[in-house]
Amino acid sequence: MDNTELDNTPAPERVKKVFWKENTSIALGALVLIVGGGLIGYTVGHRQGLSVTGYGADAAQLAEVVKVQKERLDVQSKILNAAVQERDVAVANADDLFAAVQQAKVDQIQADGMASIYRSVLKQRGGLSLTVQNLGIKPLPDNAYEYQVDLIQVSPNNRYATGNVEIRLIRGSEVLAVPMEKSQFNFENFERLTGRWTMPKGFTPQYIEVRISGSVPVAKRFNWARGEAVEAPSAFISEIPQVQPNAQ
Repeated sequence: MDNTELDNTPAPERVKKVFWKENTSIALGALVLIVGGGLIGYTVGHRQGLSVTGYGADAAQLAEVVKVQKERLDVQSKILNAAVQERDVAVANADDLFAAVQQAKVDQIQADGMASIYRSVLKQRGGLSLTVQNLGIKPLPDNAYEYQVDLIQVSPNNRYATGNVEIRLIRGSEVLAVPMEKSQFNFENFERLTGRWTMPKGFTPQYIEVRISGSVPVAKRFNWARGEAVEAPSAFISEIPQVQPNAQ
């Protein structure tokens, strides 16, 4: 009699056991694939999230840089516009200055022509003896003053005027001589003497006097407080004053 044991397990149970024995490796492999896929998906998603976050930070930094550059460009644009405006103003001023210089040259030519006509007419009428045409005093800082003495003559025989000039400050019996940078003169029709001096402290003159030592001595006294008004020059030959023919 054989010792073979009989399997009393029901048939369906035996089928399940055999199935699991035969497919265990497949089930484990599927499990590994599922878990691995989940891990891979999480890792990739996490990295993508980090990449998006980093991109946002870079974009914000880039936007800030662009903003700063734009502000700098605005400042440079304003500076450029101001420079252009200053250039335009300078060009306009240069044009105005050039026009003024040209007009001054024209006026000078006209004045020289008129003076030449005056001299010719005065010579025909006997000439004009040496005299002080104008005396100007200009106050400066530190109690200093500037003088301007204009001498004029019209000689019928074109003789030069020569001599010396002296400026005096007078207050009562006090007389002070102004030191002149140039006191000698030698001219045919006109000469201007200019210079500066410092007024003594506490001294206020009543008069200022110009003395000319030449062929004919001349002395003219002016009020220190207020000078005479400058009269408009004659516009027509008929308005030239008549003079006595006492010039040499």
